[in-house]
Amino acid sequence: MSTLELRSSLHVLIDQIDDNEVLQAIRILLSREMNQRSDFWDELTVEQKESIDKGIADLNAGRKTSFAEVLKKYQ
Repeated sequence: MSTLELRSSLHVLIDQIDDNEVLQAIRILLSREMNQRSDFWDELTVEQKESIDKGIADLNAGRKTSFAEVLKKYQ
């Protein structure tokens, strides 16, 4: 189904809904989608990005701690 066909089918479905609460929920969902177009990565600081990259490198090198070990440490 093309994007145009999908939009058209959504319009048809929405036009058939009489429940105001359902329509409000759809509006909220679509509004959130439009507002979240940016990638969270772009909002991180350089330090945060470097820390994440270091964590990924540690995982790839086999340097990791199991969840059970973390729980033991903080109990």
